[in-house]
Amino acid sequence: MSKISGTIVNYDSTFQAEIEFDKSINKINKTNQLNNKNIIIPGFIDLHCHGGGGFDTMDGKDAIERMSKYHLSKGTTSLLPTTWTSTYDHTCKSLTEFNSLINENSNILGVHLEGPFINPNKLGAQPPRALLPSKEFIEGISKLAPIKTITLAPELDGMSDFIPFLIEKNINVQFGHSLADSDCCEKYMNKYKVSFTHLYNAMSANNHRKPGVLSAALLKGKFAEIICDMNHVSKESILIAKKCIPDLYAITDSISACGLCNGDYKFAEADITKTDKKVVMKESGTLAGSIVNMYETFLNLLKINLPMEDVVKMTSFSAAKYLNDDTIGYIKEGYRSNFLVLDQDLNIEKIYLNGHLVND
Repeated sequence: MSKISGTIVNYDSTFQAEIEFDKSINKINKTNQLNNKNIIIPGFIDLHCHGGGGFDTMDGKDAIERMSKYHLSKGTTSLLPTTWTSTYDHTCKSLTEFNSLINENSNILGVHLEGPFINPNKLGAQPPRALLPSKEFIEGISKLAPIKTITLAPELDGMSDFIPFLIEKNINVQFGHSLADSDCCEKYMNKYKVSFTHLYNAMSANNHRKPGVLSAALLKGKFAEIICDMNHVSKESILIAKKCIPDLYAITDSISACGLCNGDYKFAEADITKTDKKVVMKESGTLAGSIVNMYETFLNLLKINLPMEDVVKMTSFSAAKYLNDDTIGYIKEGYRSNFLVLDQDLNIEKIYLNGHLVND
């Protein structure tokens, strides 16, 4: 049994306590007499992450394991490695042996399929390999990896049968890379839990005469992910989204160039250029994912003057809520011992994954 004490910050409360834990949190002893200045927050949860440290989900098992360890070193204790739009065969090859990576020493929860069932006219940085909905594609991938969420365009032919099929398989649905109008989105939102992929980016806008995907998200959305690298979305737009969407959660959308030196790289078959703060496609100048990690995201949200409890909600609790996972995203007895210990200057001192100190 291990113990650690400090000021615990959850999304709904802040208090001083000592935590007794092993794999899970066994007991929390509240006290007002601590002398240390530790700040303890839930481990970060990133539900949309293509890569990091030079490694990409689509490069297979070893790359997935190494990119997940890179993000764990930055405080991400729960991760969905994320694919990009490609062929069935390539996606299967990438996810072969994925299930062997899920264990108590790993931060991997499952996979996020970003595509291929997206609008070919709203690809963003995705390759031109969009497909119409295929149940066989999903059945095949499900044998290789637990699909926790999928990004799709609801306006595509066949979605009226495909989306209920996904819901029945407990796959969370996100709208993104889409040119749908708000009516199309709301038709499904009225029936099912729906989130939105990298809110504001690669979706039809909140046009005042032709409301699109963003309109539906801001008006009726309960969940949405958002990139907070301060390149994809402005401070003002983050705050507007937070005001409108109860469980807005931050994601990185980071790619393999995250954590690498400036220079030229590849992402999703495209040539890209990384500078200090962003990556763009060399040919078009389009943003190609991000190079931010969740710790940097946490600091960015504090810099726009959000209270720490709200930042904790956006970097852990709301993502766990979206996944219906009541074992992570919160520091409470019975939850997994996934938490970070910060010093008074908000530097990460310790990272615990399932009770194991991973950065000693």
